[in-house]
Amino acid sequence: MRITDLNPRILRESFSNISVEQLGIKNLVDQADSSLTGEAADALEGFVGVPPDAQNKGMWGGIMKSAQLEDAYSPQPSERGQRIRASLEQSFRPVQAALRRKFGDTIRLYRAQTSVGDKGGPRHTLSWTSDPRVAAWFAGVDPRLMKVKPITDQAIQQAVQEYNQKGKVTWRGKRYVRTDEPTNDPDLDPYYYHIFDQDGDMITDGDDLEEQFREDQTWITELLQKRDRKLEKVLQADIPVDSIIWITDRAGQSEFILHNQPGRPGFVTSLGQLG
Repeated sequence: MRITDLNPRILRESFSNISVEQLGIKNLVDQADSSLTGEAADALEGFVGVPPDAQNKGMWGGIMKSAQLEDAYSPQPSERGQRIRASLEQSFRPVQAALRRKFGDTIRLYRAQTSVGDKGGPRHTLSWTSDPRVAAWFAGVDPRLMKVKPITDQAIQQAVQEYNQKGKVTWRGKRYVRTDEPTNDPDLDPYYYHIFDQDGDMITDGDDLEEQFREDQTWITELLQKRDRKLEKVLQADIPVDSIIWITDRAGQSEFILHNQPGRPGFVTSLGQLG
C-alpha cells in the first residue's frame, strides 16, 4: 500500500533497527557479494552502481546500468542473461535459506517510488530496502528529520513557566538566560534574554520568549508537513523471500533487489503503484 504514515514507531521515533547489519545477515550478504565473478558480478555491479568494496573505497553511489539484470529476469532472457540468472540463483541460495530461517516466507521491505516504466512496460528488477530510513532518503527526506517531533503547546507552556521561575531554560539545544536589562515595553517580556548555543557561546538576544517558541513551533510544523508529503512516495510490502534476487550493503543501503513479477506481492506497475 502507499502510505503517508509508515508507523511512527518505525519512521519517526525509534529509527528502527532493521538495516542489513541489524537484521543479523550482513556477513552472509557480504560473503555472497564478494564471491560473484564474471558476467554475474558485472551485471550486479552495473545494477547497484558500485563494487563490493565500495565503502572501503569511500564510494557511496555511482551510475546504475540495469540492462543486464533486466535481461536476465525478463520473460525471454538472452543466453547471457540465462547464465547470469543461474549464477546469481546459485550464489544466493545460502542467503535465501538464512532469510527463511530468520523471517519465514516473507520480509517487510520499503521503496521510494515514482514511475518505473517506459514504453516497454514495467521493470523486471527493482531495488527495495529493509531499512525505511533508506527509502525515506530516496524519497528526498533528510534522515535527521525522521527523529524530529512536533512542538506541542504544552511543551511551550512548560518551558515558559520554567523560564519565569528560574530565569533560564534549555529549549531545543539552546539555553535562554534572562538579563537585568528591562525591555520597557508592555507587549514584550519584562527583561531581555540572551541565547547561548551548546558550547556556551552567545548567539543573540531576544525580548519575547513565548513568541520565539511559537515561531519555532510553526517552522517545525511546516517542516514536518513537507517531510510527510515526501513520505507519501514510500511503499511498503511483505515480500516473498523467493522474489528476492540479491541483497547488498555495498554502500550501506541495505538493498534488496527483487524480481518484479505481476501477480506477486510487491509488484510495482509502470505507474509506480503496487499491483
